[in-house]
Amino acid sequence: MVVQYSVRCTAKNGKPEPNHFGDVMSQRETSCMLPDVFKNPVQRIMLMANGNLQRVLSAYYNLPVSVEVVYNAPETPWAIKDRKLPIRYIRNINLVCNHTVVCSAESTVELLTPKAADLVITQGVGIGQLFRYMNVLPTFRLLEAHLSDSDASFSRLYELRSDDVACVISERFPDGMLDPEYCSNYPPEPYLALHESSP
Repeated sequence: MVVQYSVRCTAKNGKPEPNHFGDVMSQRETSCMLPDVFKNPVQRIMLMANGNLQRVLSAYYNLPVSVEVVYNAPETPWAIKDRKLPIRYIRNINLVCNHTVVCSAESTVELLTPKAADLVITQGVGIGQLFRYMNVLPTFRLLEAHLSDSDASFSRLYELRSDDVACVISERFPDGMLDPEYCSNYPPEPYLALHESSP
């Protein structure tokens, strides 16, 4: 089931503003509304998380959440040599909590400027750390939200964009992951400080 959503971000003067990572720092009202079919409030929080999902999941389970990179490679390797923009990367990751995958993400990342391309190709900055490394607050736009017809899994498609980088990210949350005890099948791993990186 694909459902529609409504997101309205307005400043105190009534003018619309884009959604971005700076929500907590901005003086504006924000209304993020999903249809009533998303009845679980935690589910709605995860669907609207704008780049801080790893931290949200860690707080929800009260356990460390790490990024497992499954695949990360340029879609067209020749573009790296020629530096022909945009350079597109395909990236698949899992968010893992106590040996359990709690979210899988597939991303298409486009490097739009020579600055972004140089950071990745020459300086070796990871794709998942680009926004933070560049000290940029990308805009967030939720494109689709899905509920499974057969189980309790759900997913979303969203975009993160700045002048230098554009990402389209598809995330799937497995059946059962909303159970707070979902990651308790193994003895907890030794506590490590949360190392957050954007999918």
